[in-house]
Amino acid sequence: MKVARMTLLAALAATVSVVGSAQGQAPAQTPIQAPAQRSYLAGGYFTGGFPMGDWGKIAGFGLGIDATNVTYLSSDKPWAVRSNFGLLYNFSRTTSVPEANLAPNSKLDLETKNTSLFFGIGPEFSRKKGDTSPFLFGTVGFDTYWTKCDLTGTAGGSPYSSKNGDSRISFAWSAGLGLRKHVSPGETIELSAEYRSGLEHKFVIPDQVTGSGTSVTVNRDSHSSDQILIRIGTLLGY
Repeated sequence: MKVARMTLLAALAATVSVVGSAQGQAPAQTPIQAPAQRSYLAGGYFTGGFPMGDWGKIAGFGLGIDATNVTYLSSDKPWAVRSNFGLLYNFSRTTSVPEANLAPNSKLDLETKNTSLFFGIGPEFSRKKGDTSPFLFGTVGFDTYWTKCDLTGTAGGSPYSSKNGDSRISFAWSAGLGLRKHVSPGETIELSAEYRSGLEHKFVIPDQVTGSGTSVTVNRDSHSSDQILIRIGTLLGY
């Protein structure tokens, strides 16, 4: 009887010890998935501008610089957020008003030059595998214009001169494509082309200038400023 009682007490002690040990253990931890790793590219470009449409009738070739940032929210996904900020100068160009628009003994020339500050942000889609990566992108933002348009010459045999410039900020959009070449783990060369359009820009087109005698009528209407931008530059990042 005494042996049985001692055995029961030993069993109870062992049970209490096991239960206490189990209660003191920390609960099993659920593995936490690491957040997706972001990746970044940032760099600078030389930019060439080729005016199109109405803007192409009066504006000269453009040359500028551009800074671009590309942020991939996940390093293993093809989607990114692209932003660019740049300065472009359209060189002076002189165009003549059609003689049919003017009175006899009249000749007028229109000289136009422009400086633009522009910004855009939007999505980019690229194929990230391999050393060469094609990509597509689109942005929305603004263009700021400082435009000088001088109309000079003779009207009905008398000297004529007028200034018809414009300074404004306009909503702008763009769409483009390009190709990146990885030259080292942290350096990429990019070549891209972008169609960019500023929706409101007031400038003079030679066809809209008319004259009668020594008087001249100049229509400075609102147009879109369309041009193709070609970029070449280097991006750094991973």
